[in-house]
Amino acid sequence: METILRNEQFNNGVRLEFVEGSNRYFGDYHRLRIEVRCRVAITPTLFPEAADPAGESSRVRGLLGDELTWTRHLERMGVATADLPVVRAELMESFASTTYPYLRSPEFPARLLAGELEKRKEVRRPFRLVK
Repeated sequence: METILRNEQFNNGVRLEFVEGSNRYFGDYHRLRIEVRCRVAITPTLFPEAADPAGESSRVRGLLGDELTWTRHLERMGVATADLPVVRAELMESFASTTYPYLRSPEFPARLLAGELEKRKEVRRPFRLVK
């Protein structure tokens, strides 16, 4: 069972979850790992220029699902048991100070969606043709 350390909801529709994934690997030392999940629901508001925003969001949900998920891992090795709460808080605050301005931007959900759609356009070939 995963432990959610913190949930955040921004005004632009972005939801963040900080999920604990740490483990003890030797004696009193731990690998501190926090998975940060950024979720954006695919709604008609992401398609302001489309002639039919509801239809476009329905089409994109068929391709990508109901929401987009962007994941990052925060990790620190060799953390003593006594230091876990302090280092955990430092990692989350460091992530917040560097990444929140970007995630809170009103353009972030549309940019994330555009990037995911662009990835879908790339042709994936299992083999390279050699002449």
